[in-house]
Amino acid sequence: MRATGRRLCAFVFTVLAAGCGGKFTGGGGEGSGSGAPKQAANTNGSAGTFGAASAPAAEDGGALTDAPSGLPSVVAVGGTEGGAAPIFVGPSSSSMPESPPPSQAHLTTLAWGQICPWGMAVDATSVYWTDCGDPTGGTVQKVSKTGGAIVTLAAGDVLSGITVEGSNVYWVARTDQGSGGAIKSVSVAGGTPMVVAAQSGAPSHIVADASYVYWGDLNGGGVMKAPLGGGAATMVAPAASAFQIALGDTAIFWMDLPGLMTAPKTGGAAMSLASGFISLPPAGLAVNATTVYFSAGPPNRAGISDVPIDGGAVSSIASTHASIGGGPIAIDATRVYWADTSGAVYAAPQSGGMATLLAIGQDNVDAIAVDDGAVYWLVNGNGSLGGVMELPLSAVAW
Repeated sequence: MRATGRRLCAFVFTVLAAGCGGKFTGGGGEGSGSGAPKQAANTNGSAGTFGAASAPAAEDGGALTDAPSGLPSVVAVGGTEGGAAPIFVGPSSSSMPESPPPSQAHLTTLAWGQICPWGMAVDATSVYWTDCGDPTGGTVQKVSKTGGAIVTLAAGDVLSGITVEGSNVYWVARTDQGSGGAIKSVSVAGGTPMVVAAQSGAPSHIVADASYVYWGDLNGGGVMKAPLGGGAATMVAPAASAFQIALGDTAIFWMDLPGLMTAPKTGGAAMSLASGFISLPPAGLAVNATTVYFSAGPPNRAGISDVPIDGGAVSSIASTHASIGGGPIAIDATRVYWADTSGAVYAAPQSGGMATLLAIGQDNVDAIAVDDGAVYWLVNGNGSLGGVMELPLSAVAW
C-alpha cells in the first residue's frame, strides 16, 4: 500500500482514536490483485490489458455470511434502507469472480509505469492525473483519450486531488503530508503553474465550478474555496476532516468523520445527509441534480448508496461484503460506476436494475471517471507500478 494512503489513514484513525492496520488507502483500499496487468497490442497504438485471470478472496478469508445463498454473481440492485433484504453484488461465496467479463478484452492502458497515481479528471479530449510523488516530487500529467505520449504539465510538491475547469487544471500541492501547501493551476496546454490560494492545513480532494475552486482540509480546517484566478481562501463550512468532495448547482457535498455532509456553496451551516457509518479514504462521492451517490469503507454501509440532495431516506444501490466495501464513484446520465476494494469495477442503473461487472484484477483503484464514450480509472498498483485505464462503453454488454 502506498505511503500517502498509510499517512492519510493514520491521520483519520488518529482522530478516531483507533489503529489503521494498513487496510485503507487514499483510494482503492487494500486490494490484493495479481500485480501488473498482461499487455497486448491495441488498435490505437497503446498497450491494452486483459487484467488478471482471477481475483482474490474476500479480505477476511471467510464466506459472505450476510448474503443469501444461491445468488448469481450479478444481481438486481436498488431498494430503500430498512425495506427489502440487502442486495449483494458479487457471488455468495468467499471468492470474487474467477473469470474476467467479456468487456475486459477491450480494456486499454492509456498510461503505465506510474509510481503513485492519486487523482484523476477528464475533459473532452484528455485524461489528467496526479502522481502523488510521496514523499516529494509529484507530477501533474495528461494523455489523450486516444492514447499517445504522456505530457507532464507540472512537477514538485506532494500532490493529491485534481480537477479541470474550462482551459485550466487545478490541483492540491502539499509541502508534506501533514501541513502546508497550496492550490495550484496551469493551462491544459501547459505553461507556468500559478498559486491559486495558499493553504496552511492539509488539503485533499478538489472540485471547481465556473467561478471558484473548492477543497476539503483533512486537518479540521473546513471546506474552503478561492476564486479560479487566485485570491484569498474563505471557509464555506466547518468540517472535522473533509476528504471526498462534490458540487451541485447550489450546494457542496463532502465525506467527513460524521458521515455525508452538505452546505450551501455560498457558505453556511453544514447539514448531515447520511450517518451511522465510518467514512474513510476509500469512500467515493458523486452528485447530479437530484441525488448524491456515495460509498463507504467497511465495516458499515459497505457498498454504494444514494440520498436526495436535500435530505431524506438513504437507499442502497449495491451492497458488498462488509470486508470489501466501496471505492471511488463516477456517474453519467443513467448509471453509477464504481470500483470496490477487491479490484472489481462495476456499473449499475441509477434507477435500479442489474449490476454489470466491467473488470476484475484492477489493484487499488484510486479514482474513476466517465464520459459519453468510456469509463476511466487509475490503478495504483498497491506497491507496484500503476496507470490509467480506459474501457469503451460500447464494449459492455448492458
